[in-house]
Amino acid sequence: MNKDIMWLVFVLILVGIVFNFQRKNGRLFKQPPVSESPLATTTPPLGPPATPPGQSGPVPTPPQKSSGPTLRLAAANAYAANPSAEYILLENIDYENKQKITISGFKLQNRDKLTATIGQDENGASITLDYGERTIIITGESPLGYNFKINKCSGYFNQRAAISPQIYAICPSVSSLSLPRNLNNACINYIESLPVCTMPTINADTGINNDCAEFVQAHASYAACVADYKNDKDFDKKEWRVYLGKNFDFWNNRHDLIQLFDPAGKLVTEISY
Repeated sequence: MNKDIMWLVFVLILVGIVFNFQRKNGRLFKQPPVSESPLATTTPPLGPPATPPGQSGPVPTPPQKSSGPTLRLAAANAYAANPSAEYILLENIDYENKQKITISGFKLQNRDKLTATIGQDENGASITLDYGERTIIITGESPLGYNFKINKCSGYFNQRAAISPQIYAICPSVSSLSLPRNLNNACINYIESLPVCTMPTINADTGINNDCAEFVQAHASYAACVADYKNDKDFDKKEWRVYLGKNFDFWNNRHDLIQLFDPAGKLVTEISY
């Protein structure tokens, strides 16, 4: 009997010790929090991002933006149904920095992803737009066979070819030059009658002498006008004519997206109409 009592006392003491230990130190086998479990770590899904409702594939990545000078596009006459009359405008409006920018090698792209590259000038040099300058970009072929910059003598081009948009006739008149003393009154009257930006045809019926004919032929032409006035401050008219050389309408007649990309493929500017 004494053994049973002693055994019972021993068991009660042991139970008391265990109970007291748990009360002070918590559970013996404590489970880690969920956030600390490796299995609880969120794993990002693999593959392309989810497609928004209404789209059939992954969202297209927008093109990178160019960080060059600020250029502005205008649809202008993109609605025309003839490539020789269809054109857009591109202007350097970088007011803050007034940086010039070379546009040769830039690509234009329409909504159908067709592209056209801006070429060089008549001498094979790159075309550069200074601040405040613009270029009219015509879809068709150049009637002169090359891209060119407008100057105060460019009105002579209207006599050589049908240029659209037409170049404003701003050429200086031959009569504004200092006339030699050997020119007679009939010659002076003839010179004063000449329209500006016109290279006349001189023959036996013109009614002028050789001295007069030589003077007129030496000054009444595009090349002669450039030689006479190229040093004038207002010689440069800050406008280019650039031709894409297409034989079809590049821009849609009703609505389109016009995008301009630099040679690195970065988006410079865009407009839609």
